[in-house]
Amino acid sequence: MLPKLNLSSLPLWLENDVSSSENGRYKHNLLRENPEVRPTVLEDLKTLVQKSHDDARYRLRSFLEDNLDPLDEWKDEIDPAEGYPHFFDLTTLKGYFGEFFSGLIAENLTLFDEAHWKVPVFSFRWHDTAFDQLEMMRQTGNMKGAIFGRTGDDCVAFVMEKGIIKKILFLEAKCSAAYDMGMINDAHVKISTKNLAPLEIRRLIEILQDYESNPDAGVWIHALRGLYREYKNVDRYDCVSYICGQFPKRPTERVCWMPRLEPHPSYKGERMLEVAEIHINDVNKLVSFVYGKEE
Repeated sequence: MLPKLNLSSLPLWLENDVSSSENGRYKHNLLRENPEVRPTVLEDLKTLVQKSHDDARYRLRSFLEDNLDPLDEWKDEIDPAEGYPHFFDLTTLKGYFGEFFSGLIAENLTLFDEAHWKVPVFSFRWHDTAFDQLEMMRQTGNMKGAIFGRTGDDCVAFVMEKGIIKKILFLEAKCSAAYDMGMINDAHVKISTKNLAPLEIRRLIEILQDYESNPDAGVWIHALRGLYREYKNVDRYDCVSYICGQFPKRPTERVCWMPRLEPHPSYKGERMLEVAEIHINDVNKLVSFVYGKEE
């Protein structure tokens, strides 16, 4: 189970400028970094990033222990999770950071005028191609370059009331050091899928079953099972989260890369859409720091 993704200094670090379409069905959040505040958020941000990967570390280790407690420290001489995830190349880590940050955005911004979005867990444990490379590194000392992303939803948040899921937020996440039009286009294509419930429900439940000693996990398992059985009356909302380290050079003519007053042309979802465009200086340096990776 994830603790609340609370970063109280986020509004000071990333100043938000919001624009909306005339019909109210589209909103653009332009979050621009205040570099002077960045040093004050780094340690808290790093802690949250590392916690988001704790479940993947648990899964990597679980086959060696019969009664492994997800919350216990690892004591075995051999650690299958050694190097996870900082051994991976920076491209892979930027993908992870983008997924993590979309969850952070969900819980810290009032997306779709809703203040109670919750990300119960991240799905990092299902990235088997990355785990295979980590094992190859353990045995041979060799690590390949960029690793293909896992299948499934990048991140999913929910609003739950009295054990029943009332709203679903699909988040498609991207992160790049330089402006990438292809990434933006791809994100809007992917978030346009027609399914009303996440494909990730089974995976989320399987993760939560490892934390059933936590009372909140049982509540989420029950709620997600209910959602799987009956999802047609639950509202789906779409969000694209894009972190970019390159900003428009002529801010008087253009301040952002995604449209401010209408959805991107590649979005075909025909639902409420909200985007978060996050401008951060030196993205590679930030990602390297929060993952403890030496450049």
